[in-house]
Amino acid sequence: MNNIKKYPVTYTLLALCILTYIGTTLLFGMDMNAMQGLACGGFNPYYVQVTHQYYRLITANFIHFGLMHIVVNCYSMYNLSCFVEYLMGSKKYLIVILVSMLSTTGLPYIAYLLLGIGAHTVSGGVSGVIFGIIGAIGALYLFYPTQLRDIARNLGMNVLLMLFISFIVPTISLSGHVSGMIGGFVSAYIILYITKRKRQKFFYSS
Repeated sequence: MNNIKKYPVTYTLLALCILTYIGTTLLFGMDMNAMQGLACGGFNPYYVQVTHQYYRLITANFIHFGLMHIVVNCYSMYNLSCFVEYLMGSKKYLIVILVSMLSTTGLPYIAYLLLGIGAHTVSGGVSGVIFGIIGAIGALYLFYPTQLRDIARNLGMNVLLMLFISFIVPTISLSGHVSGMIGGFVSAYIILYITKRKRQKFFYSS
């Protein structure tokens, strides 16, 4: 219970993913195909454009296509998310999570509108948010390089491996992962920059 109060954003996100998976399992079984994923709120840019169901830009982050999919994602997110929520604070961290969600699906949607890319893909899962958290750690490192040097070094190799896997495995959305990382990095950097400026302004005014 103390951990839930300490990391409310992390535990809420985990709960939403798990509850969504339980619901889709009751409907379709432990594994879903692309059409079933689409029926449960998965992301497809052409479908979003035609039906204007923009809620899919968010709901796609919570659906998972199999037991291994959700176990790996929830485990990875828990290990990273508590750490970043602790450093940034829950309110600021929530902004990073929401931006990461929207960029995970939003940037591929923009790419589809401009270039016609990904018209036949259906995607889902919280892995784009995980990459957003990694992006946030990158932003934190820029502001606190001494404190986070060892963590950034260890994380760097893991990120390269995850991106490589995203590139070679056709069922994994590389664009979603990269987009999520961009959203997480940019939002965290802006938040940290504004926070730093406010602290400096308070210091000099006092």
